[in-house]
This record gives sequence, structure tokens and C-alpha cells, in this order.
Amino acid sequence: QIAKQLEPSVVNINTESTIKNPHRRRGGQDDGEDDGSGGSGGGMDDFFNRFFGGQGGADTGPIRERSLGSGVIVDPKGYIVTNRHVVEKADRVRVRFEDDPPGIQHDAKVIGMDQETDLAVIKVEMDRSLPAAKMGNSDSMQVGDWVLAVGSPFGLSETVTAGIVSAKGRDIVPG
Repeated sequence: QIAKQLEPSVVNINTESTIKNPHRRRGGQDDGEDDGSGGSGGGMDDFFNRFFGGQGGADTGPIRERSLGSGVIVDPKGYIVTNRHVVEKADRVRVRFEDDPPGIQHDAKVIGMDQETDLAVIKVEMDRSLPAAKMGNSDSMQVGDWVLAVGSPFGLSETVTAGIVSAKGRDIVPG
């Protein structure tokens, strides 16, 4: 019943990013120095040059990369919380609501991001009030309480996972 109540507040997020030198991202050397492997580009560049005809280190120009994620509406005015890693490098962020017809997406703007918690807030402008999830009070949670994660990962709708609170009060240690 809780999952059914939250469904309208969960959104799918679709992002597009520009990758300027896509082949260098595969693990090739960006510094132009020889890695001692005897290959011209070293590492993965040598592998791609040898087996795929020089596609490893060649700069073929920018490509568009797409990714998908989930978010939850936290304010009827269009504020949505998602993960920072979903939107951090995006040139374009679009949101699909549960009740949207297939193919309909709404442009969103990144409002803010926090690296330590991997959270981001985005906003979509709508001419209607959106169904915001009711926020609880985490201070009242206890170790062993049941929790649900409701999402829309990989473009799938209505996904639900159950678990328990395993600990409280852990410090976030920057990596």
C-alpha cells in the first residue's frame, strides 16, 4: 500500500552528456607518456590499435552519452531529489512522470548538488501541482525497522526493494 501511494511521486530521469574524447575514457593514457609496454599509445590504446584498427587513442570527436536514474518529487512546485552522480556531468536533464504518455519528457534544471551525500536537487517547471512524497522524520527510526526503496531505475517503472535499517549515526568519511 505504501509503494502504491508513492508511485506518483517517483520519476524517471534521463540525462545526456558530451564526452569530448571518448576513446581516452576507456583507460588509455591521457598524458601522452609511454607506459613501457612497447606500444605507441600504451595500455588500452595499444590493445585497440592492434585488434580494432587504431580505434583506441584516436580522437574521433565528441559523442553523446545517455544515462538513466530515479528521483522523487519533494515539493509540488517541481523540486525533485535524485543522486548527484545521475546529473553531475549532464548537459541536458529530462524527467518523465509516471502518468506521462510514452515519449513525453520535461526539461529540468540542476539546482544544487552535494558530493558527500551523492544527492542533487533538480527542478522542472510545470503548470500544475505535482504529487510530492511526504517526508518522514529519520530521528524516529530504529535499527531493525523495515524500509522500502521505490524507484524507476534504467527506465523501469514501479520498482520496489525492501530492507531493514542496519545502523544509525554513521559518519560520512570523505574518500
